[in-house]
Formats: sequence, C-alpha cells, structure tokens
Amino acid sequence: MKPKLRALLGIKKYRDMCQHEYTRPKNKDLITDVYDGQAWSNFMGECKFPNDRIGLVSCGDGIPAFAAGTHSLKPWMHKNMSLPPGVRNKIKYMLLWMLMQEAIKAKGQRKYFDFAVEYELNELHFKGIDGIKVKIFTISMDTKGREEISGIVLL
Repeated sequence: MKPKLRALLGIKKYRDMCQHEYTRPKNKDLITDVYDGQAWSNFMGECKFPNDRIGLVSCGDGIPAFAAGTHSLKPWMHKNMSLPPGVRNKIKYMLLWMLMQEAIKAKGQRKYFDFAVEYELNELHFKGIDGIKVKIFTISMDTKGREEISGIVLL
C-alpha cells in the first residue's frame, strides 16, 4: 500500500484533490459530506491548507477467487475519504492493503491483521508519507468479518 500511496501523493492532481475538505463549498446548517459530522472532526482534527492528513475507510470481505468456487480470498482495501466524492470509489484511487486466504482460521487472520496494523498502518499514522499522515477513520465489515478480526463473537 505504501508504494502506491507514495506514487499517488507524488501526482499533483491527486495531491490537489486531497485538499477537497478545505476547498469545498460549506454550509454550517447542512451535513453534505463526512467532514461535516462530529465523528470526523473529533477524530481527524482541524483541516488546514495544505492538508497534512488523509482519512481512510477500510473494508475486508471474502470473495470467490475462481469461477469454480474452489478458493476464496479476502482483499483488504482502503478508500481515501479526503478525495472529492466523485472520485473516492474509482479503482485507480483505491489502496489494496493486503490479500488473505479465506481458509486461514480467524485466529490466523487476526495475527496477520495485527501485524499489518503494527508495521504499516502505525507508521503511516505517526510518520506519514511525504508530510501526509494517514488515519483510519473507520473499518466497514459484515458481522462475520468483525468476529474474525476482533475475536469477539457477536450474538
């Protein structure tokens, strides 16, 4: 993920798009984007120009790897919420974080997840890339996925 994010941040157009939160039209009486919510401002802090942090939404879910359905994978992706809404979901701006085999038991998935957080996401959060700190705003998962990663069984 770091090499792709570093490459994207090296592109002027992409870096300019990451200023969207600061440059967009605002109306204090309306919630028009994630930035207007209290959770975003509490977690992300004040936005300044130039923007020195980006907020990601992470998601991991199982998918069949082949049409025969013989093997499943779990890609973990990040969407950059600091981009304008019209480009956030474009595949060229999505960040592949890791790819796990679905066959790995929940305890093993948690082990890989924790390792990736400790050795990649923590560095991006505290050190950043090219002056931009990276924060994981939220993780979106189904109930089964949350159980596997958290180790907490939800009833």
